[in-house]
Order: sequence, then C-alpha cells, then structure tokens
Amino acid sequence: MKAKKLLSVALAAVLSASLLVGCGNKGGGSSSGEAKDTIVYSMNTAPEGIFNPLISNVNIDKYVTSVVYASLMTVNDKGEQEPYLATESKVSDDMKKITYTLSDKAVWHDGKKVTANDVAYTFKAMADPNYTGGYYGDVQAVKGAEAYHNGEAEDIEGIKVIDDKTIEIEFEKVYAPGVTNLGNVEIIPEHIWSKVDPGEWTKQTELLNNPVGCGPYKLTEYKTGSHVKFEAATDFFGGEVKTPNLVFKAINADTTQAEFKGGNVDIANVESLRQADIDALTSEGLKTVSYDNYMFTYMGFNLRKESLKDVKVRQAIMYAIDRQSILDNIVEGRGSVVNAPLLPSSWAYPEESELEQYKYDVEKAKSLLKEAGWEDKDGDGIVENANGEKLELTIDCQNDHEVRQKTATAIQESLKAAGIAVEIDTMEYSALMDKAVANHDFDLYMMGNTLSLDPDPKPMWASTAISNEPGVIGYNIVAYNNPETDKLIEEGNATLDQNERKSIYGEFAKILNRDVPEAYLFCQNVERVYNPGLEGYKPSTFNEFYNVHNWVIK
Repeated sequence: MKAKKLLSVALAAVLSASLLVGCGNKGGGSSSGEAKDTIVYSMNTAPEGIFNPLISNVNIDKYVTSVVYASLMTVNDKGEQEPYLATESKVSDDMKKITYTLSDKAVWHDGKKVTANDVAYTFKAMADPNYTGGYYGDVQAVKGAEAYHNGEAEDIEGIKVIDDKTIEIEFEKVYAPGVTNLGNVEIIPEHIWSKVDPGEWTKQTELLNNPVGCGPYKLTEYKTGSHVKFEAATDFFGGEVKTPNLVFKAINADTTQAEFKGGNVDIANVESLRQADIDALTSEGLKTVSYDNYMFTYMGFNLRKESLKDVKVRQAIMYAIDRQSILDNIVEGRGSVVNAPLLPSSWAYPEESELEQYKYDVEKAKSLLKEAGWEDKDGDGIVENANGEKLELTIDCQNDHEVRQKTATAIQESLKAAGIAVEIDTMEYSALMDKAVANHDFDLYMMGNTLSLDPDPKPMWASTAISNEPGVIGYNIVAYNNPETDKLIEEGNATLDQNERKSIYGEFAKILNRDVPEAYLFCQNVERVYNPGLEGYKPSTFNEFYNVHNWVIK
C-alpha cells in the first residue's frame, strides 16, 4: 500500500536547475576525483510527510524513516537478519523470550541517549488502545499485550527493561514471526512521542515532518510534493557516514534520462519506464539492478457486498482477467503472475502445481457467473440476476500510479467481455486509503499488498483484522472471514520449524487461492538505475537502504 502526487516536468526541471546542490556529474563522482558530498535518490511519487515509522503507510515515507530511524536488527543483502541498533539478540531455550542488548553508542539526533525504555515505549505504543497504525499484530502475541490493548491492564507484562541497554520480550506462547517482526520495528524516542496520545499522532504535522531518530541520517528539510534533504548524523552508532548529504527528490518518471544526463540524480526507480528507456540509460554507462519485490499488485473484492460474496463470482472475475497479458504488456514481463497472497520469492509460497492457475478463459467465466445466477437475458451485454439487477462494479484506483491505472483499464475491458460492467474511479492515494481501508466503502480497489520478511498472514488475513466500522482501519480490507484459515495462521505462528510452517502456509495459500478474496495479479520486479561510481549500494527485497551509511560515489 503506498504513494502520492507526481511532480510536473516543469517543476522537475526547476528543481534540477536550482533546488539541489552537490549532485555531481554524469557517470561518476566529482570532477576532482574526490567522493561526492551528496547522493540524490529520485522518487516517482512524493512523500506524504508521515515520518513516524509506526503510522507510515506509503513506501516513500517508509524510505525516509528507514534512514532516519533504526531497528534493533536489519536485513542484509542476502535476506538475513543481522544486528543493528541491538548488538546482540538471544532467544530463550523455550523459544518464548527474546533478549536484546542495545549499542551503547546510540544517541537520538537531539543528543539524548537511546535506552531500552525507548524500545519498551515503542512496542507498548503499538499495543495502545488508541493506536491507529497497522503494527499492533506484531506485538499482539507479547505476554499481556492483548489485555493492555483492551484496556484491562496498565502495562504489558511481557516487556521488561532489564537495564538501560537490555530489554526482554516474552510471548504468551511460541510465536515465530516475533523473532523477525519485532527486530525490524524502527524504534521511536520516548521523550518526544510519549507527550502525545497515539490516537493523536497523525495530527502532529510538526513532529511528523521533523522526525528525530537515531539512524545514519537526520532530516534537515522537507518540502511537500518536492524533496526531502538529510545530513549525516555525526554520532551514528554504526560508525562514520561516508556521504555527508542525502536527498530524496520527486521527479516525473519521464524526465529520468534528462535528470541523469544533467547529473541531478544518482539512483532512480525505473519500474514505470519501458525497457527501451532503461536500455538507453544503461547504454550511457549507468548501472542497473533488478530484484524480487516485497509487494504484489492485486484488486480487492469487498466481501461485504452481496454480489461479491459468492465465490463463483470472484472466480469468474479471475478467469475473465488476462493476467499474463497484463504482465506482458503493461510491465513487459518484468515480474511474475501471482496466485496466492504470498510473495512468489518467499520460502512459504507453494509450488504452482498445487494452485489453480486461473488461466484466461472468458467462457469459463461466463459459465461460473451463470452458475451463480448471473446471465445476460436481455442481450445488452451485461449479466443480471433473477431480480433483474445488473452486475455493475466500480474499481477505485489511485490517480498517480500509471501501472495500476493501466491495469484497472485492462481489467475493465476483460470483465466487459464476460458481461460485467466496470467503471474506474481515480483519486489520490490518501483518498483511496480513506475510502477503502478506513471506511470500507468500495466494490473493487487496486492496490499493492506489501509483505514482510516473515510470511505471517495474520496482519492482513486474520478475522480479527477486519473492521466494519466506518472510520476504523482494518487491514483485512476485503473482510475475509474464515475460521479454517484463522486456525492455520495460528498453527503456523506457533512453531519455529520452517518446514512445518511452510506446510501450514501452503494449506493457507491453497484455500485463499480457491476462495480468491482478492484478484491476485502480478509481482513486478524492483528495478533501479544508478551512478556507476556508487559504492556500497546493496539493495534487496526487504531493505533497499541496507548499509546506507557506507554508500559513497567516487
């Protein structure tokens, strides 16, 4: 789920010429041969300015928090967890406790020491009854967290500060995702955020736009719709930050080549470009990297709607969409078709032979619709039910994501051939989030499903993640409620044996593949083009900014 507001070509040109300094020359470092003092990372969408990692919803905001804040552990370029803010982590013999030892060098950007109390506060805030972010599920299994979340306890029993640099987390029972998920939570400063009730965090524009973290870079300037500037933290616990300045700059994707030619950007997201445009960039000496995405594109069904409650209708829609054609033509085959709500690159994803492939088949779609009681009896090309009601649906889609808009249009055309009338309603991403996620007011919506290193489906697929109350966010957006999958999720979370978890999640995937609570579409590769002089850049699926303090252009 992620993103907002493309800049115009004109604004991009103005920014290139006058706003940013120290961006260097095409193809390398400074003309003197010294390392550049600034690295510019271009974004095709601008941040929303929600720079608190516990409530950020869009990717670009998360990019900002990832360089400003620090998590206890980090994910390296091999997809493995390694120590970061915590110098050590230990799992107890009974596998119910994790003890973290913090770096004694860590300080907040305002000079105050980072302590175990900050970690305790961060985890406690995620369970606060008024917390509105999407990470309560990461702490829900901590001993006493549920009682605290429900207002039945004043503290969380399983969070114990041993001393300033040591904290112990105890779970109610063995909870496999906890080892990964809690380690990846970016820690926030207690002395700043504890002054505000978590229910009011989203209203704190000044705090959100001017974050205080303990990561390698501190934010110095944020201009809405334009850019974010950072300078190196001089006392970063991980050591010297090699490049003094970092800039995230919003550009129109169409200006990417011009920006590189002008030496105005050093790293660019090129997923929205045609392959020919990427080839043109690399032919000029720029480097490219492609890796598996942590997000797949999907179209959600509102299972609260009568017309979409019938699984045959949803299966019919799946058969009616030519997903391979969408993948081939809209993203030029740079990715893979998805058939279950897990990442194809994950160890938990089952063999494709175990899943229904939903190959494009309009006649099968029509047959399933007929079985479900929908048939075109009046010859107008649109199916109707026994009451004469037409099957007419609306896809809500963000207006600044070209790939998703094109995908929505392709789906509209496909479903028309099957007898389903579809309208497309485009809006800003924040409006889409409000409409679909907060107020559950939709038929269909286009979005990206962002997944974590641990494949735990609970945050998005447990029945407890459903909200039917207007204004109350629930990340089981489609309202899929199935006791069988609830049970499988709990079983998968209750063992650290990866083979056992794989088997359990495989069963979960097969059920979701059958029930299609959302139309699984494709997982597009992450693609970046970057300055050939950039050293230390090792992006991977779950951490694009790994080792960012060692990035340098020479």
